[in-house]
Amino acid sequence: MVRIRVLVVDDHRIFAESLAAALAAEPDVDVSAAGSGPAALRCLE
Repeated sequence: MVRIRVLVVDDHRIFAESLAAALAAEPDVDVSAAGSGPAALRCLE
């Protein structure tokens, strides 16, 4: 099965981390969270 990769970016860190945690509970989903644009770019490297 193909894994789904999700990057949650929001300036409200608690919201981003909560949404990422909810998505991570799903099978075959890899999730990362970032609180800003620069942090999101670092996650994509």
